[in-house]
Amino acid sequence: MINSTLASTAFNTTGLEALGHASAQLSAKWADARPSIDEAAMSLEGAASWRAPVDGYLVWSRLGAPELTDHAGVSLDGTVAVLRFHPQGALRLKGLVAARFDGGQHRRPTPFFAALRDGTPPPDLPSDQPMRPDTVLAGADIGHGRLTFHDERGLIIDPVAVACMMRDLLRAIPALHRREAGTDDDISDPARAGSIAQVAGLGTAGAVRVHLVDLFGKPWNDVPDREGVRIGSDARLEAGPHEWSGALTLTDDTGAIRIGTLPDGELGTTAVSAPALPTTGVPAGSPVPVLERQFFRVAVADLGLHLAGNRGTTAIGGVDGADEATANEPAPELGTGDLEVLPDGRSFLGAAGEIAGLSGTRLAVSPTVADDFPLPGSRTERWPAVPAPVGTAEDLAAAHAAAARADATAAYIGTTPDVVVTWPAGALPAEAFVRVFPRVDPGRATVPLELLRFSKRGDGGSAVVAAGSECRIRVPDPYGVGADPRPSAPALVFDLLVVTRGPSGGDQRLFGSVEIDAVGDGGTAPPDGTAPNAFDGIADDHRGIGPAPVLGLEQTVAHTGTDIVLDALGAAAPRESPRFATMARTETVVAGHDGADPGAWTSVAGPGFLNGRSLGGDARRGSPGLPAGPEEHAPGVRVTGRLAQDLARAALRRTHHIVSRLSELDNARWNPVSGTSGDATGAVLQSVAHTVESPELRAALELVDVETLPDTWSGLISAIGSLLTGDLLPLTSLPEPGAGDRWVAEFKREARAAHQGRRDAQWAWRWALSQARELVYIETALLSHTADTTADRKVDLVDLLLSRMGAEPNLKVVLVTPRRIPFGPGYEPFAHRMHLERNRAVATLAEAFPERVVVYHPVGFPGRPENLRGTFAVVDDVWALVGGSTFSRRGLTFDGSTDLAFVGHDLKDGVSATVRDARRAAMARVLGVGPREAGSTATPDPRWTQLAGRRSAFRLMHRTVENGGEGEVQPKWPGLPETEIVAPSKDIVDPEGGEFSAVLDGLAAVLAGLGPERL
Repeated sequence: MINSTLASTAFNTTGLEALGHASAQLSAKWADARPSIDEAAMSLEGAASWRAPVDGYLVWSRLGAPELTDHAGVSLDGTVAVLRFHPQGALRLKGLVAARFDGGQHRRPTPFFAALRDGTPPPDLPSDQPMRPDTVLAGADIGHGRLTFHDERGLIIDPVAVACMMRDLLRAIPALHRREAGTDDDISDPARAGSIAQVAGLGTAGAVRVHLVDLFGKPWNDVPDREGVRIGSDARLEAGPHEWSGALTLTDDTGAIRIGTLPDGELGTTAVSAPALPTTGVPAGSPVPVLERQFFRVAVADLGLHLAGNRGTTAIGGVDGADEATANEPAPELGTGDLEVLPDGRSFLGAAGEIAGLSGTRLAVSPTVADDFPLPGSRTERWPAVPAPVGTAEDLAAAHAAAARADATAAYIGTTPDVVVTWPAGALPAEAFVRVFPRVDPGRATVPLELLRFSKRGDGGSAVVAAGSECRIRVPDPYGVGADPRPSAPALVFDLLVVTRGPSGGDQRLFGSVEIDAVGDGGTAPPDGTAPNAFDGIADDHRGIGPAPVLGLEQTVAHTGTDIVLDALGAAAPRESPRFATMARTETVVAGHDGADPGAWTSVAGPGFLNGRSLGGDARRGSPGLPAGPEEHAPGVRVTGRLAQDLARAALRRTHHIVSRLSELDNARWNPVSGTSGDATGAVLQSVAHTVESPELRAALELVDVETLPDTWSGLISAIGSLLTGDLLPLTSLPEPGAGDRWVAEFKREARAAHQGRRDAQWAWRWALSQARELVYIETALLSHTADTTADRKVDLVDLLLSRMGAEPNLKVVLVTPRRIPFGPGYEPFAHRMHLERNRAVATLAEAFPERVVVYHPVGFPGRPENLRGTFAVVDDVWALVGGSTFSRRGLTFDGSTDLAFVGHDLKDGVSATVRDARRAAMARVLGVGPREAGSTATPDPRWTQLAGRRSAFRLMHRTVENGGEGEVQPKWPGLPETEIVAPSKDIVDPEGGEFSAVLDGLAAVLAGLGPERL
C-alpha cells in the first residue's frame, strides 16, 4: 500500500517520473541531427532519427492516420507512425501552456499527437490494420521521416512553436525535464544538433504566426465576392499560416463573417489580435516567458454559408451552386440572440408556457395546440421539487414494498374499458411518484402497425401519493379492447414504478409483475387534474395548426372535394395550414412579444407537438412528476433577440393569411432587431411543397413572372391588382403602409413559395455534410434517400454523405430513428414503405462503411420505445439543426416544416461548446447517463466522459450496438417482411415536393382507400 512516506521517497528520488506517463515530462533532445523546416507545410524533416518529445504510444500503420490532417486539411494517408501523447500528459501540457502563457485560458493550440511520414516502417507492419501500440518514453528513438504535430482535433500545429513552448516550460519548470532525455545544454544551446533549443530557433525569429480555418477545421477559403478577413490594411487572407503583426479584421460589417481564436474563444465581429505574453512568470518565481515563435489558430466562419448553405449559382468550396430559382428567392437571414437548448419535452413545453404568459403578442403553431393538459410553469421545473410536496415525504420502507403488491385492488370505471388501481392510505410512501405499466400482449408481427405494441409495458397511469390518503391511478384501456366488449373480471398484471423523495434523498424501485386476481366493477375515477393552461390565453386567430391524419391527428373537417390541394383549411381560426392530401405540416413554434415599446421577442422551436404527448422528461425514471404517456422525445431551443423575431415571422406565416399578415407587419414590433448581441447565431429554415403556402395566390399569379414584380407596394398593386380575387381582394384597398418595404418583401416571398415551394433545410444540410470531417449525429423520425436524381433542385443527402465518408476516412455517422414509423392509423402501408426506404438508405451507408456507421432505435423507460418526431442533428459539434423536418425526401421537399440551424459563439476545445453539449446530452439521454450531481459521492459514470469527445462517443455507441444494445438502445429493426403488406410506391409515400402532381393517377386509388377523413 502506498502511504505518504513512500510517496515522498518516490518523488524525492525520481521527481515527476513517479507519476508515470501522465507526468508530461519532456525531452530536451528531439533528434540526432539538425532538422530543417518546411514553413508552408508546417513540418520538420532532415533528421536521421527523431526522439519522442513526451511520453506516449507509438502506432505504425499503412492505413494512414485519418484523424490527423496536414496543412491543406487533408487526412494523413499512406504509411504513418503516430505518437499519441499520453492523454493525461497531453491535458497536463495543455494546462501548463494556458497557465504560463495565457493567464489560464486555452488560447493557443497544444499538441496531442505527433506524426512521422515517409519513414521506414517495421518489416512486420501488416497492410490491413495498425500495429499494436508501443509505449515510448520522452527521448526514445521513434524513427525518421517528416515530423508534424497535431492538436486534439487533429489539426496541424507549427512545429517550431511547439518546440518553443516546450523549451520555455523546461526553463520555467525544471522538473518537467526527463533526466535521460537530453541535457540542460540541449535546453539552452541552439548549436547542439537536434536539441530542442536548435529546433526552437528554426525559421523566423520573433515571429507570431496565425493559421485560419473554418469551423469544421478546414483551411479558410476566401471567396472574393463574399466577406473576408485581413490583417490591418493588407490584402484579404487565405488560410496561411501568416505572419501576425496586427489586428485581424473583417472586410465589412455585414455580420455574416465571425472570427474567434481556437481552441477556446468566442465568435464575434470585433478585431482579434495576438495575445501579449505575460510580464511575470508562472509558476511564481520562474523567469518571464520567452517564445522565439508563437502559433495561433483563428476560426473564420461565413455564417451565411455555414447555416444556410450555398444558395448561389456557382460552386463555393467544392459545393455546387443551387438552381436559379433558389438563387433568386430570399435566402434565410441570419439572426443572433441568446440561445438555450431545451433537452426534453418538459423543458420545451415549460419554455413555451413562459412565452404564452407574456403580455404582448403571442403566436402558437404546431400540428395541434392543446390547452387542456398540465403545462409546466417554467422550463426549469423538475422532480423532486415539482410538484411541490404538500405533506412529509417518506422513504420506501419494507412495509411499503410488501403493501405495493399485496394491497392493490382494481375496478372498471363506469362502463368504460378503463381501470382504476387503488392502494389504501399508508400502503405507498407519501409524496412518492408511482406509475403503473400494464403488461400488454405485443401481438403477432403482422397485425396492423397502429395496433402493434413493440414493448410489453403499456403507457398506463401515474400519480403522486398524498400523505394519509388512498392512491388511485387511472389506467386507460389496459386490455386494448377499444369499442369492443371488455373482459369480465380479468386478472390485471402490471409493473409498478415507485420514485421517492424522502429524507434519504430519493430512491427508485420497480416492482415487476404485480398481479391483481380480478378486476371488479364500480370503480371511481381519480380527478384528472386538467384545467386550461397558458395556451388558452392565446387567441384562436394567433394559433396555427396542421392536424394531418398522416401524423395520427384527427383533421377538423373531412375533405370531400376532388382537388388534392386542401386549400379550404385556412379559412377559420385557428388557421389550419393549407396542404396537399397525405401531406404533413409539422411546424412547431411559440413566439411572444413582451408588449413593451420597442420591446423584445422570445421564441421556442422544436419537433414535438404542443400537447400532452410531448410532456416528458427523464424517461429512464418514468418521467417522475408528470402524467403517464408515451415516451415522445420533444427537444427544442429557446432564443431571444433577432433570432426570436425571425422565428416569430415564421409563426406569423402559419397563423395569418397573407392579407391579415401584412396588416400585422405594419406594427413597430416587427421592425428588425438591430445589433449582433447574443451567444448564438441561427437561420430559420422553411421546407414546403409548391402551391400550399397560398393556393389562391398561386392561382392568381399563375402566368406572372414573380421575379419581375415591382419593389414598391403601389407598383406591386398596380401590376397585379386586377388578378386578385376572393380572399386576396382586400390587398387592393390596403393603404400605403408605413412598412412598405416589409410588405413587398413578404408578398414576394409568399408568391415565390407558392410557385416553387421552399427547401431551405436541404441546402443547409448539403453544405454541412459537404464539410463534415468527424461525426454526423442525426435523430430523425423518417430516414430515406432525399432524391433519385441530381436534376433541378434535387439533392440526395444520403449519397452525399456516402461520398463524404469516402473522401474523409475519419468521418463517422450515428443515425437514431424510432422503431415505429410515426404515421397515423390507416397509413400502415405508408409506414411499411418508409421502413423499406429507411432500410435502403441505411444499407447505402452501412454496407460501404460498416465500422463507421451506427444505427439504433432509442429506448425510453426500460422495455419501452422512445418516439421521435422531426429532427435533431449535429455535425462535427459546430453545426446543429432542430425542427419539424425529417431526413427524407418528403421531409425536405413535400411536408411543411420550420427548422433552426444554429451555432453557439462559445468556442471550447476547437468546437462550439453549445453544440457539443447538446449532442452530448442527446447521446447521454439514450444511454441513460449523465454527470454526477453536485455533492454526490456516487462513482461517476465513465460513459459521460466518453461522450464529450466525438471519436470516443462514436466508439461507445458502436460498442453498445455491437453488444445488442445492452438494454439501452435497440438495434435496427428492418420492419415487416415486404410480402406481409402491399405498400404504395415511394413516389406516393415519400414524394418529391416539386413533382407531386405527376403522381396523381397512382394517387387516386390510394386516396380512395384512405377515405376522406384520412387525407
